[in-house]
Amino acid sequence: MLAWLETRRSRREFADEPVPKEVLARLVQAAITAPSNTNRQPWRFTVVTAEDIRKQIAAAVRARAEEIKAIIHRGHHAEDFANYGDFFHEPLESAAAIAVPQWRDYPDLIADLITSGGGDPAQYHTARSMQAELCSTSAAVMAMLLQAHAEGLGACWMAGPMIAKPEIEALLGIKEPFRMVGAVAIGYPLGDAPPPGRKPIDRVVQWVED
Repeated sequence: MLAWLETRRSRREFADEPVPKEVLARLVQAAITAPSNTNRQPWRFTVVTAEDIRKQIAAAVRARAEEIKAIIHRGHHAEDFANYGDFFHEPLESAAAIAVPQWRDYPDLIADLITSGGGDPAQYHTARSMQAELCSTSAAVMAMLLQAHAEGLGACWMAGPMIAKPEIEALLGIKEPFRMVGAVAIGYPLGDAPPPGRKPIDRVVQWVED
């Protein structure tokens, strides 16, 4: 299992080949196996295969990226940004499908119970302090990425499309209480991807032992 996990890559270039709906449905089925806070399952997924809508999403992200690039070029960090903004939209432009995961918040039950007993919930850290519903949805997206890998697909979960959040939400009819959390570009991958650099385990773990 570990060896297989280490073969997963974020893929940003895709073949011009559609992904069957039943395959995409399995990606969502995998996503909803994720654990969630008190089993609230706070997620929802919009999966876009319609070419015109995919193009509109990519165009909206490209337009926002160009605006940001123009602003940064007026300052002292033009080289730092360079073509980085292209990564915000290029994977979307060649993807056969774009999945837009969404999450919703729920009332903090423990905080409400503390209040009902005359206490101050601000004195305690409850599930809200870790944004439990967002964490749950993030776990669901990871399950989706792993299923994509198992299906021979490439996928890339992207934060970049958030720069066009209002436009994308309007295009897809996403409304409160749901909020998008990036976008996942999906398709059959082109070429090979180099292994991503990972920090060694001794840099990311703290052992508390007897």
